[in-house]
Amino acid sequence: MSSTPKLLSSSGSQHARRVRVLVHELELQIEVEEVPFGAQGFGGNEREAFLALNPNGKVPVLVHDNVVIWESNAIMAYLCEWSGSTPLWPDAPLERAQVAKWQFWQAAHLTPAADGLFAERFVKPRFTGETPDAAHEARLAAAFGRWMAVLEAQLTRSEYLALNRFTCADISVAGALMQHEPAQLPLDDFPGVSRW
Repeated sequence: MSSTPKLLSSSGSQHARRVRVLVHELELQIEVEEVPFGAQGFGGNEREAFLALNPNGKVPVLVHDNVVIWESNAIMAYLCEWSGSTPLWPDAPLERAQVAKWQFWQAAHLTPAADGLFAERFVKPRFTGETPDAAHEARLAAAFGRWMAVLEAQLTRSEYLALNRFTCADISVAGALMQHEPAQLPLDDFPGVSRW
């Protein structure tokens, strides 16, 4: 019998949040350990031990049976398969690909723009005292608008992102938008996304 998976998480991380939402949806019994923010990025006694698990220095990290998995969408795929068959992560390859494409899209396109705006508009002024870089912020806002138009088009056609039902695709993409208020993301400009 395998051990209980252990999730290293931080409540403020959208990446960890998507995994925790999945754990809730699957009703999994796993151990969750809150990782202090400093251990991830700004030093402290925990940093070396944490980097030994994830050299990227970021949450989430899943440890299970002496195997370490990082990257939120990879952890989600693993937990779905470990828990047994679930409509959130379908068994059929073509259906699974419809879910995974949105997760790859979220990681490659939406999250860099949304996280970048969060860093410029919230993290910089609040934690470093720096003024946002106006040119960089404008580039990020343009990218965010482009990717949100893709998301809006899909959610105008369908209630969910894939397979006309709630899946890991919805959890992953919604997680990327969780910091919309402090990042001042204009979700009201996208009624389909706002409804979803």
